[in-house]
Amino acid sequence: MDAAIYGASALICGGVALFASIPLYREVGRIGAGPYAAGALLALWLARRRPSLRARFVLAALVVAGALIVPLSLEVSWRAHTSPGLHVQSEAIITEEAAKALVHGHDPYAATYLHGPLSARPIGTKTHFPYLPAMLVFGIPRAAMGRFPLGDARIAFTVVALALVAAIAWGRRQAGDPYDNEPLIDPSLRLAQALVLVPTGALLLASGGDDVPVAVLTVLALALALRGKPSWSGAVGGLAAAMKQTAWVLLPFLVVGLWRTRGRAAGKRSALAMAAVVLPIVVPFVAWNPGAFFEDVVRFPLGLGRQPSAAETPTLGSLLVHAAPSARTTITLLLGGVVLAVALLLLLVNPPASIAGAAVRAAVVFLLSMALSPAARIGYVVYPVDLLAWAWLARRSAGPTAEPTPALPRTGDAQVPAG
Repeated sequence: MDAAIYGASALICGGVALFASIPLYREVGRIGAGPYAAGALLALWLARRRPSLRARFVLAALVVAGALIVPLSLEVSWRAHTSPGLHVQSEAIITEEAAKALVHGHDPYAATYLHGPLSARPIGTKTHFPYLPAMLVFGIPRAAMGRFPLGDARIAFTVVALALVAAIAWGRRQAGDPYDNEPLIDPSLRLAQALVLVPTGALLLASGGDDVPVAVLTVLALALALRGKPSWSGAVGGLAAAMKQTAWVLLPFLVVGLWRTRGRAAGKRSALAMAAVVLPIVVPFVAWNPGAFFEDVVRFPLGLGRQPSAAETPTLGSLLVHAAPSARTTITLLLGGVVLAVALLLLLVNPPASIAGAAVRAAVVFLLSMALSPAARIGYVVYPVDLLAWAWLARRSAGPTAEPTPALPRTGDAQVPAG
């Protein structure tokens, strides 16, 4: 299985290197394809010798070094010695520039970034900070260090993502996962591969990377929910939601999943913890300038802002909008209504009977929203990939009897295996 994962990753990087429309993606794809291919060959060689779990983790660490750390280090170094707008995606730059604006006392949602490293980017990118306020933390190092390479936001994204993956793996060990000592089926290794080792993690972190720590936070929230820690799960989910709007897709499914598996009180504690984290972070920025906040965080990401979004991944939604540009708002609202209807159907008519079920339903809604969105990025695929990978591993670790009954349990009735 390791060889298949690394081999498929090498093929994906090769395809990115040949066909991606973004030059930086092509460059990172060329660098990463070789380490993945070497990892696949080494995994095949090890498989013939029935490798220990330690050997497989060492190989995974080597692949991470070659496919993530090396290209990230090169791109950060090249950026430091050229124009600060080169060798980095706009999502990292806008995070840094918005943090600089905040450090200097300006509202990052009302500020414009017409000059500096974003000067060559589309006008919409230069006039909007489209993320939620907690994302600004990743830009603080650049605001403090200037062009010093270690201030690059991608380093902060990567360090946080790797630390979160380590925390999830440590939590599994503490919970005594039944598969953790089985060298052929180790959830901690598989989860690390899914979250940061394959191209949806490594390639994105080396080029831009803001979605990866958010996606890993949602997985940590699920893992905490499965371990019976609703307040901590809600707090972590709330932190992800205070960073980027994409995390909001999971939250209602997480609350309902906890409600049905741990009881009504657990669902309430999770929801309250989410609110306790999100509101103090977001409300001050809303109060600072409600119009600018709404424009940057709601209208612009939906493709309804004063300037068009630079997200150009071909989707059914984008095709419809391009075919009838005068009806952009109507089409966007209708497509959003379809996504909302499906989400409510999965949430209320066929609610999740387990935490893994909550993750699967959120992934389905995410894939649908990507397909119908008038302004989507291919990098958003990291969310359904991570959610589905975690759900599969959680169900496999728990065994076939893990699914609770659909009936709503009383507090403390349901026993969910540790994860």
